[in-house]
Amino acid sequence: MGLKEFIPFFKEEKKEVPERRDELRTLQDRIRIYELIIERYRDYIEKSETKTIADLKSLIRPNDEHVQKKKDELIDSIRPYIYEQHFLKAAESAHKFVREIRTYTTTINFWLTPKEMIDLRGGDPMDKAVFLCSLLVALENQDTHIIVGMNKGIKVAVGFMFNNEFTIIDPISTAKAKGEKDKIIDEWFKEDKRIYEFNDRNYSELKSEE
Repeated sequence: MGLKEFIPFFKEEKKEVPERRDELRTLQDRIRIYELIIERYRDYIEKSETKTIADLKSLIRPNDEHVQKKKDELIDSIRPYIYEQHFLKAAESAHKFVREIRTYTTTINFWLTPKEMIDLRGGDPMDKAVFLCSLLVALENQDTHIIVGMNKGIKVAVGFMFNNEFTIIDPISTAKAKGEKDKIIDEWFKEDKRIYEFNDRNYSELKSEE
């Protein structure tokens, strides 16, 4: 093949570079516009996203179709699923799935639905805790709760009782602990002045310091 036959190929390749740059600039412009919109309506968004105690409980959705679909995927290799025999194995799989999807940080308070988390393959630590808690309840453990510690910031974990033993797990890492519930929570949230827990049925304050 002669040099002349290569020239059109090279020219076609070079034409794509400006087009891709234009696409990148357009995407950057769109992102900046979205950032400006979010910043302008920050107060409205955060006000609408503020949750009461009843709202917090409603975030746990074990019967959501996307939670159910993910649950079915998690137990597909251990059917027939028997809670007493398989829950811990399924819980480990649920924890692995949630912690390994991306952890986002946002500049505003905004709650993601299970569908949105699956589509985005990520969420912030609280979104992840909500999804994990929903999965564990869907796996038939009704004594699973999101546990939140508050001081200068917010620390979140998911805890459950199984066979009279309490387990607490971090939704964004492999960290976990097992043992007596009160001792585990005191150690996990030792710097926090307020601690509360909730699931789809209950809300309770475990610690409150003025």
